[in-house]
Amino acid sequence: MVGQTTGKPGAPSPDADFSQADNRRVSMAIKAAVIGAGQVAQQHLACLSTLPGVTAAGVCDLSRAVAECAADRHGVAAWYTDHVRMLAEVRPDVVHITTPPASHFRLARDCMEAGAHVFVEKPATVNLEEFTALQALASAKGRMFIEDYNYLYNEPVRRLTDWINQGVLGSVVHVEVFLCLNILEKDNPFVDPNVRHPALDLSGGAIADFLPHMASLVHHFCGTVTSVRTTWEKRTLRSPLPYDEFRALLRSPRATAALNFSSNSQPDVFRATAFGSLGRATADIFENRLTCALMRSGYKPLIPLYNALDEAKQLRRSAWKLLWSKLSGGPGAYEGLWTLIRKVYESVSSGSPPPISPADMLEVNRLIDNLKKEENRL
Repeated sequence: MVGQTTGKPGAPSPDADFSQADNRRVSMAIKAAVIGAGQVAQQHLACLSTLPGVTAAGVCDLSRAVAECAADRHGVAAWYTDHVRMLAEVRPDVVHITTPPASHFRLARDCMEAGAHVFVEKPATVNLEEFTALQALASAKGRMFIEDYNYLYNEPVRRLTDWINQGVLGSVVHVEVFLCLNILEKDNPFVDPNVRHPALDLSGGAIADFLPHMASLVHHFCGTVTSVRTTWEKRTLRSPLPYDEFRALLRSPRATAALNFSSNSQPDVFRATAFGSLGRATADIFENRLTCALMRSGYKPLIPLYNALDEAKQLRRSAWKLLWSKLSGGPGAYEGLWTLIRKVYESVSSGSPPPISPADMLEVNRLIDNLKKEENRL
């Protein structure tokens, strides 16, 4: 398709003269672009508008109306329907790819060939071979290639990480990640009878769309996984999903882990629980709270009471925080995404290592590849 651009009202033309101060400001600024202007792209664009020194210079979508609307809504200087033209004209430093997974490989390759760092929505690619090829290209080009593991940066997970690092829970021996999400309800895009959701073409179907979130949490807390056993089920036979229930048992040198995805268990919940030698703690990601049960000094029969009182306090506090986050605007449930994006741009600006290392992303994608293999299924 032919690319189209529009400038913001009153914006200088590319030929306009700048003062020396303006030239310094422009040369120091980081130019960002977004390919794909759907729902999650709105969060990327909203976050970019809050980052000092970062300019959202272009947004691209195959739909002219969607691209133009996103540019107008978020004050982006130009919009396109052709990503190749956008890369050539905008010359962005960082490109966010928020399109369906099957397009990620081609788009990420084009962006890195054009000299840009790439921040890509999960899953980064449809298979491990494509992922390793993009990592190799990023290394050869000296570019960052970041997959969105945003839930690692939500506040309860960050606090749980701090507790583990500080030894509050002792030695972690087991981790459980449980995601209940009713993707079978009639209004959910995954089961839309009129438009086939792109995730249904992934190995594992809709559940594969969520595996990067779950696998990144397990790797974060357990390290490299060496053994995988899974079970995949379809309980609602009339749905277009190939599977709607998933369980996995994992082992690493550091700990064991269990992964659970349920389309049928309600209400929705996303929790990561770490079991340690001195206590256990649960990061409730959807409800934005961290609760714990710890070994305490004193009369042992009273320990459950102390833990219950502490948990009640945390529940009250999180309820008010959750209400405030819904009323006050801002990232809300996308808090972790905004934090990760900010850290990526800090790394680009300073030249420091990326917030998620290539080695960690490779291990997560290897784990996902193993979770989807038929020979590991029980």
